[in-house]
Amino acid sequence: MKRVRLLLPLLLLPLAACADPTPTPSAPTITTTEYVRTPADCTKLELTALVVEPGHGYIFGTHAEWLPKGQFVRIRVAITNADNIFHTTRTSDYELDDATGTAHPVSNDAMAIKRQSTEVTIGAGNRLELDLWYDIPLDTAPKLLRDNVCATTTTLPG
Repeated sequence: MKRVRLLLPLLLLPLAACADPTPTPSAPTITTTEYVRTPADCTKLELTALVVEPGHGYIFGTHAEWLPKGQFVRIRVAITNADNIFHTTRTSDYELDDATGTAHPVSNDAMAIKRQSTEVTIGAGNRLELDLWYDIPLDTAPKLLRDNVCATTTTLPG
């Protein structure tokens, strides 16, 4: 009986060592808010269309090939940040109006195949050039770029 009394604390010691005296804190909850451009952003970002290439019958990249429903149009743009802070813009903010006045959003498939960012942050005083790809009908031509957030338009060269 004495042996049991002496061994009992020794047997319970490993169990006591495994017990966690403090409760584990739960992971913090992360909330994100969608970025929204403001009127202040609109006055600081300048969009310039540099090159317009209509009539692409297909595109290919490092991981895919794609046919348009009509024709692909590539528009090389320069976005200049005239402010002293960072500004963010999305390629989905820019629609292409064709000669009939129909607005076309950027082609997400073409943008992904050509590895163009869907959201870009431009540093203070920096200029960024990127390609915007659109899929428009064959029987029309590109006319102008429309910024849906800032309600501005950019004429296309040529």
